[in-house]
Amino acid sequence: MGLNGIYPVNFYPYNINIKKKSPVDKVNPDAEQKQLPHDNADFKEQQSSSRYKSTIDYSKDKVNISQIVVDFKNTLKAIGASKEVNDEVESYLKLVELQSVKENPSQKIIKSNLNNAAAILDGYIAETLNKPSGVVKNWIDALLLQKIDYKSDKPICHPERSEGSIQLTNKAIIPKLSDSSVVNKSYQNDKSDAQKIQRPEDIKLEELYKKTEKIVDSGNFDKALVVYEKLIPFSQKIKNTEVETRLYMDKAYIHDVNGDILDALQSYNKAANIAFNTGNQKIQAQAHYNMASIYDDFGKTDAALTHYYESLSLDGQVENLKGQSLTLNDVGNIFAGQYDYKQALSHFKVGFSLTKEAGDNKGKACILSNTAGVFRDLGYDNKAIKYYRESIKIDTKIGNVEGYAKSFEQAGDIMLRNNQQEKAQNLYKKSFIAAQKINDQSWSSRILDKLQQSSLSY
Repeated sequence: MGLNGIYPVNFYPYNINIKKKSPVDKVNPDAEQKQLPHDNADFKEQQSSSRYKSTIDYSKDKVNISQIVVDFKNTLKAIGASKEVNDEVESYLKLVELQSVKENPSQKIIKSNLNNAAAILDGYIAETLNKPSGVVKNWIDALLLQKIDYKSDKPICHPERSEGSIQLTNKAIIPKLSDSSVVNKSYQNDKSDAQKIQRPEDIKLEELYKKTEKIVDSGNFDKALVVYEKLIPFSQKIKNTEVETRLYMDKAYIHDVNGDILDALQSYNKAANIAFNTGNQKIQAQAHYNMASIYDDFGKTDAALTHYYESLSLDGQVENLKGQSLTLNDVGNIFAGQYDYKQALSHFKVGFSLTKEAGDNKGKACILSNTAGVFRDLGYDNKAIKYYRESIKIDTKIGNVEGYAKSFEQAGDIMLRNNQQEKAQNLYKKSFIAAQKINDQSWSSRILDKLQQSSLSY
């Protein structure tokens, strides 16, 4: 691939590290930020001198955001990156465009997504040349020092999506999910989005729905499903799409918990299509995330990534930073499972950035722990221990017992393989105490086995 013709910048490699973004996996400074390792190049903003040429006229009073997007797309096209890189960069540029046509565009959202797109492209360039690159980020940094008109002066258009665009995979025989695997996927009703109820039939439907919620809370899922089969046609008859969407989401969740995966996917799919037609991007994002999680659980990574990225884009449009970071974390875990550690770290870095912006300490600790896992697998044990230590600090502070129990255990594994049995035992004991707190007997049993193994290694 020839990189000499990059447009609008002349390409020169720079000795800087890649900085990437997060989604949902979602800037307020906090105490934990100061505790990050000083040599943590993966979460630090990098600075360097820049050399580039741009088609943008800096003599103008203001540079319009639409021209920046056009130039960025031309750069992307000239570089000739892979389809995967192109799609990911384009998804962030789309978020910039959608934000720019709002009445009062968020500068913070636009800047964040431009930096995310730049980091991805720099990562591709660095991998291609086998040298660190910061040329695209330098260009964006310089642009953002200018006077920017963040309100687009050009209309944007995107291809329409048909109602049946979501494809389901039903060829595989799928085993039953355990309840614990869907803890983070449960649907929470957003009462603030509820439509104003005026008609008597709407009032009746809402009352019936609330009664069904109590049935679900009692754990009588079979009875709830029977009621849903009656309420859905009723909601359709009176054209109450808001409650209909909630019914499908709740129905999907029950099927998910019960292990009826195909039924769960179909209900999430219906909810997503209704939400698309009514313009409810928040519910669309939730439905796509839940479908992605199901595919992810059973190794259907292509389908999972498709829905994760759709959820990521939708959460970006409604500025759901926490949702974006959650999705980025999950995508990073997929790449880590495929041993594509560069992509994994790239998504974790973006996700971490969003957790800081959203003030999401639990998400921050989770991503730090997962990042530690990547460095552990790569053999960078000292670096992994630093990340585990920072994750444990945050989880301990916020009382996330399950989070620090996991980090203690995995840090113990590192110590054991480095023949530091005493340190390994201390870490395993802390993990065991935490497992006892959350009453996880299988976890406790596993840690006891590791404690025995480490004692035999003396």
